[in-house]
Amino acid sequence: MPWKEQRRFSLHMLRDLGFGKTRMEEHIKEEILELLERISEQEGKPVKHAYILAPSMSNNIASLVFGKRLKFDDPQRERLDHLVRELGRLAGSLSWQLFFPWLRAVMSTFNVGDKGRLFRVMHEIKNYCRKEIQEHEKTLDPNNIRDFVDGYLLEIQKKSGDPNTTFRKEVLADLSRAFFGAGSETVRVTVDWMLLVCAAFPEVQKKIHSEIDEVIGQERFPTRNDHLSMPFTEAAIAELMRWKTIVPLNIMRYTLQDTELKGYFIPKHTRVLSVIWAVDHDTRLWGKDVHEYKPERFLSQDGSKVVKPEYAIPFSIGKRSCPGKSLAEIEVFLYLVAILQKFEVHPPPGKQVDLEGELGISLQPKKQEICFKRRH
Repeated sequence: MPWKEQRRFSLHMLRDLGFGKTRMEEHIKEEILELLERISEQEGKPVKHAYILAPSMSNNIASLVFGKRLKFDDPQRERLDHLVRELGRLAGSLSWQLFFPWLRAVMSTFNVGDKGRLFRVMHEIKNYCRKEIQEHEKTLDPNNIRDFVDGYLLEIQKKSGDPNTTFRKEVLADLSRAFFGAGSETVRVTVDWMLLVCAAFPEVQKKIHSEIDEVIGQERFPTRNDHLSMPFTEAAIAELMRWKTIVPLNIMRYTLQDTELKGYFIPKHTRVLSVIWAVDHDTRLWGKDVHEYKPERFLSQDGSKVVKPEYAIPFSIGKRSCPGKSLAEIEVFLYLVAILQKFEVHPPPGKQVDLEGELGISLQPKKQEICFKRRH
C-alpha cells in the first residue's frame, strides 16, 4: 500500500538525519538557548508566550525538512507560523463535516463556513514547500544529503523508471506541509499547556523545580536521558497529554475490507474516526476524578517510577500512530525543563490562568499572558 511505502521511507530518512538522536538534540538545544534569551528580555513582564514558542519549534522542523532555520523576526517565518496556526484553527472549525458529511453540499451552495479560507491557507503553505523543493533541486548532491527534502528527491530519481512509483514532488510537498502542521504546532501547544499548568498549580511547578535542581542543577543544559531520573516531570507531562488531549479527534481512516471489531460489523470503505478524548476521559479507565489534573496517575505508589498504562495513547496506536513520537517527546521535555531550570512562571498580577481550551485540529489553550521570573 502506498502509505506504507511512504511511511517506511520517511522513518528511515528521519533516522538517518539523526531523528530522536543526539544530533537532533543538539539542534534543539540551540533553539532553546535563543528562546531563553528572548524570555530573559521580557522577564517580569506579562508575555504572550505562545508567540515566542512558535518560531523556536517550527525552526526544529525547518532544520529537519529543509536544512535551514529562519531568524525569529524574519517576515517569512512570521507568515509561516501564522499560516500553521490558521490551518489548525480552520480545520477544527470544519470538523463537523466528519460527522455530518451530507451537509457539505448545503454549506458550499450557500458559501457558508471557512472551507475556502482553509484551502487558501493549505495552498499557501504548500507553495512555500514547493519553492523550497525547487531550490533544493538546483543544489542537490547525492554525496551530501542535507535534509529530508534532499533524501526524498534522490528517492524520486532512484524510482524514476518505475511506472507505479508513489514518490513524486507533489507528495513531497504534502509531506513537508504535514511535518510543519503536526511536527511544530502540536509540540508548541503541549509546552504552552504545561507552562499554564505550572502557573496555575504552584505545587506541580515546585516539584518539577525540585527534580531539576536535584538531577540537573542550575548550570548544565538538560538532556533527554535526564527524564529517566525525573519521574514526576515525566508524569506531569503524561497527565497533561491525557487531561487536555492534544489531538482529541484522530485523523480519519477508512476500512479496506469488511471487518469486525468486538462484535461490530464494519463494511469495506467505512470511514472510521478514533476519538482519543473519549479514551482519555473514560471513568472506567481513570477513575471518577477524570477531569482533574493529577500527575500521580502516572506514578508508582512510592513516586519513584513512571507508570504508563496501555490506554495512555497521546500519539495514537498501531501502524498508523504518529511517526514523530520520539522527536515530540524529546522536544516537550527539553523545552519545559530548560525553561523551568531558569525561570518560575506565574499568572500576571490580579489575573488567573484560564485552563479552558479552544478546539482546532489540536486542543489549544486560550491566548493569554504569563510572567517569567528568574529563579537564581
